[in-house]
Amino acid sequence: MSELERFMAAALNLAEVAADLSAKAWTSDFAVSYKPDGSSLTQADLSIEARWREQIRHQFPSHGILGEEYGVDTGSSAFTWVLDPIDGTRQFGAGLLNFASLISLCRDGLPVLGIIDLPMPGARYLATEGKGTMFSGRPVRSSAQQDLAESVISLANPDSFRGARAAGYQNLHSTGRVRVFDGGVAAYGALSRGLIDICLNGDDLDTYDICALCPVVQEAGGTITDWKGQLLSLESSGAIVACASSELHAAVLDQISPTS
Repeated sequence: MSELERFMAAALNLAEVAADLSAKAWTSDFAVSYKPDGSSLTQADLSIEARWREQIRHQFPSHGILGEEYGVDTGSSAFTWVLDPIDGTRQFGAGLLNFASLISLCRDGLPVLGIIDLPMPGARYLATEGKGTMFSGRPVRSSAQQDLAESVISLANPDSFRGARAAGYQNLHSTGRVRVFDGGVAAYGALSRGLIDICLNGDDLDTYDICALCPVVQEAGGTITDWKGQLLSLESSGAIVACASSELHAAVLDQISPTS
C-alpha cells in the first residue's frame, strides 16, 4: 500500500464516522446556535471534528490539522489535514439535504486527497493525486464541455457575490443552457461526473470549504482556481470557479473578470 493509499484509507474511516454521526443528528431533534460571524453551528459539527482530530492525532501524530470548528494544530511534517465536519450547516440546521462532510489532505500546501461525503443520499466522491476520481465505487470524468452557451451552470447563494463579484455572477446568470442555484459542494461532485459544467462561488469560502473540492474536480479532468485563475492551496479562501475543461475555464474567467 502506497503512502497516499494509506492516507485515503484513514480518510475513508473519517468519512464513515461523519456519515454516521451527521445522519443520526439530522434525523433527531437538535438545536442550532450561531457563531459571532452569523454562521450556523450544531453539536454534530463539534462532535464530528473532535472525533476526526482524535483519530488523526493517533494515526499521524506529525501531521498538521486545520478544521473549521477547532482551528489549527501545526504539524512537523509536510502534511496537513483540512476538515469541514458539516459543510452547509445552514442547510443542515434547516432540515435540508444538501450538506456534506469535507476531508482533504495537503502536501506542502497543495491538496492531494479529497473526499466530498453526502451522508443522506449515501453518496461519496473521493480522489487522490494521480488516481482519478471515484463516485460510489466507480471512476467518473467531467463532461469536457467547452461551449459556455451549452453549459449547465451551478451558481452559489447570490448573497455571496458582493461588490465587483456581482457583475461576474450576473454575466454567468445570463448565459448557459441550464442554471441551478445554491447547490453547495454537491455541485462540485456533480461536475466531476459530467452532470454540471461550471460551478461558481463568491467570497464567503474558507480554506476548509475549498481544499477537498480540488482533487475531486482535477482528477476527473476539470479545472478549479480562484477568479484570477490561480491554483488553490492551503492558503486559499474566497471566490472560486470550477469548469469541466480548461477551455471552458478560460471562457468563464473572461466572463467573470472585473474588466469584462
